[in-house]
Amino acid sequence: MLQMRNWIDSIGRMKKRKFFLRLIVTTVLITVLPSLVSNIFAYYRVSGIVEEETGNNKLQYLNQTINTLEILLNRIKENSNLLALNRSFISFENFPNGAYYEGLQGAIPEEDLPALYAYLEAKKNTFLTMNSFKLSDQFVDSVYFYDSSKDIVITSDNDRSNRQFRREDFYDKDWYDAVQNIQVNPVFLDTRTAKQYPEGEKDLLSVIYKSKKANNAIIVNLDAAMIYEDIISKLNAADDMYVVSASGNVVFRSQSSAAGVQHIGLSEALQNAKSGSYSIELDGSKKLVSYSSSALLDWTFVNISDMGVYTQGTMDIKQTITYSAGALILLSLLLSYFSSKSLYKLISRLNALAKGRSDGKIQQVSEQANVPDDELSVIGSFVRSTIDERNYYKERLEESLPFQLERFKLSLLQRHTMSLEEIEAKKDYLELNIRLRELSVFLLSIDEEMASNGEDMLAQDLCKIKVIDALQDSEVLGWGTTFFVVNVEKDKIAVVFNLSGKGRQQLFHLAQQLLDEVNARLGVQFSLGVGNICSGIEELPLAYEEAAEALKYRILYGKGYVISMDDIRADKGQTFHYPSQIEEKLNNYIRTACLQEALSMFDAFVAEIEACKHKLHYNQIQPIFIQLFTSIRYSFGSFGTGIEILFKKGTDPYRELLDLGSMDHIVTWFRSLITRGVECIRQEMDARGNQHIAKVIEMLENDYDKDISLQWVAEQLNLNPAYISRLFKQSTGQPFVDYLKQVRIDNSKRLLAEGRLKINEIGRQVGFGSAHYFIKVFKEITGLTPGEYKKIYS
Repeated sequence: MLQMRNWIDSIGRMKKRKFFLRLIVTTVLITVLPSLVSNIFAYYRVSGIVEEETGNNKLQYLNQTINTLEILLNRIKENSNLLALNRSFISFENFPNGAYYEGLQGAIPEEDLPALYAYLEAKKNTFLTMNSFKLSDQFVDSVYFYDSSKDIVITSDNDRSNRQFRREDFYDKDWYDAVQNIQVNPVFLDTRTAKQYPEGEKDLLSVIYKSKKANNAIIVNLDAAMIYEDIISKLNAADDMYVVSASGNVVFRSQSSAAGVQHIGLSEALQNAKSGSYSIELDGSKKLVSYSSSALLDWTFVNISDMGVYTQGTMDIKQTITYSAGALILLSLLLSYFSSKSLYKLISRLNALAKGRSDGKIQQVSEQANVPDDELSVIGSFVRSTIDERNYYKERLEESLPFQLERFKLSLLQRHTMSLEEIEAKKDYLELNIRLRELSVFLLSIDEEMASNGEDMLAQDLCKIKVIDALQDSEVLGWGTTFFVVNVEKDKIAVVFNLSGKGRQQLFHLAQQLLDEVNARLGVQFSLGVGNICSGIEELPLAYEEAAEALKYRILYGKGYVISMDDIRADKGQTFHYPSQIEEKLNNYIRTACLQEALSMFDAFVAEIEACKHKLHYNQIQPIFIQLFTSIRYSFGSFGTGIEILFKKGTDPYRELLDLGSMDHIVTWFRSLITRGVECIRQEMDARGNQHIAKVIEMLENDYDKDISLQWVAEQLNLNPAYISRLFKQSTGQPFVDYLKQVRIDNSKRLLAEGRLKINEIGRQVGFGSAHYFIKVFKEITGLTPGEYKKIYS
């Protein structure tokens, strides 16, 4: 019975120890919640990372597939371009009266026989060229050449046969509308099911290259099934694959694909990005959709994979989190009870101290305020009574604050040993509204004539009070800055203020405005000394000493002026030498369109100024940049156009430069100018380069039989050989020498097919110096020796 009563009493005491109970509950929550939240976060984070990494891998495979397909189609595009420029095609297209010879029937007039023979020779060469083109790539199924002026279509089919049809009789007509409406060259059609000769159908991907004459066009048909098998399906045989055109048509798809594009939300995703991954619920399971677009083809490649295979491991993590959370809660309850019991000892002692007050005030306050009888309420009543006593003494202390504030402000201008923390604490305590960073100080001095007019100290103090009132009422220092005024000497008043983000030029301007207003209000002449801009409050005494030192130079500069130590140092003959060599290198890089080197050299130019900025006033820096801008303008003009095209119409760049308010703004302005100017020059150089390459190709086509070389071509065009070589490779995709070999070999094929000349004679006629070298190059390019080629095609 006694044990039961003791147990009931302990429960009653526990109910009064409300803070102890709250401490246990809080400790449990602090122990369990972070771990539980972090585990849940980790679970979702791991799930997200698995999905993200899977999507990245799928995107990597997709981009590899796109790159491979783009390389293939770019190669077809380049070969089609060369095919259109081939002399055989050009000769056949431009053959005089070609339509007439196509329409000849019955007996042929004798006078037409020579021209007809030449026409048939040109057609034969065209067939041979098309056959060679078809053999150049394994994916080319067939090649059509549509000649609109003759209204015919000639073909090189996949069975190595050549045929000719009138357009209305041609078996495959799906490409004709695209030829009539072509806007860009070449055009990549969507995968289509094309009729075959003499019967059957086949899935083809057609590339239409329009030639320069009328509506003539070369149609290159690629085997879509081979492309999908050898390129697209290599991505992942286990996943579903789509290739969708810009019009929404499915260009390629895997055999296992069952869902349509409309079910995977692809159109909404493409509104935000050209590539990415997202997950959807499809056919009762979670799917990962990865997509990427080809800028060349305007196709979107889509991969759909089952996420269940990748997320199986995360389910084990979820189960582990559930079991560990339960065990952690039980363990935390036990630990919280014992740890809270130790922490509660301090509260127990404070409660005993509060209840043990001899005057009984705590109990009286609690009864009057109807405060609950728990340990924290008792301690709170004790604290409130202590605060009331402190407030009484605080009121007494505040009566002496104005005097302490003036002493503190004056101490900030004198050398002291206070730390930054002490200054911050005292500033907040005295409610001094000033920031401790980016400070400056003005020192106003009544001119000596005013100070010595009378010996009445009352009149002098009255004048200083008027100055202080004028400064506090002035709008000059009211433009978004904080300041305070302090009486420092018998004839001097200091103004300390924040000047955030301003430079020396703005500082001198503000000083002159302040001096003018004080002189105008009081009708008394003052001088003003300017101290340096301080990065922190600890530099303020030095700035004040500089301002006081500057005022001593009134004898030299006169009275009634703004004086700073910078003015005095500038008069000591320090000079700055303009960096002409850096300017010359900068302009050279601009003229050669080397952007990064130009920006780097401009940074070196600015560094030269920064290194000597203590020797320069701001108004000395502007002419330096005006001179630099003039030289850049001359460099830009050397390309035949004015730099004004980089600015809005009616803008004066010189005025715009002069209106910039800081070095940072000037540097930003110049970097933008250099970037836009170099880009404009680069475009001009590219335009000129295309004209040069067209002339080089024309020379190679016409003079291939001569002893032609890169040096010879450069001399004819008055250009640098290295420049021609780099530009030729960039424009045609082939080195100069390889292109020349190809032109010579193409012409040698024509001569070999004619069969009238010997092999060594043909080699000399197309420009090869020796028969051995001719045979070697011919076999490298065609895979056959000239003799073998002659036997086949002669």
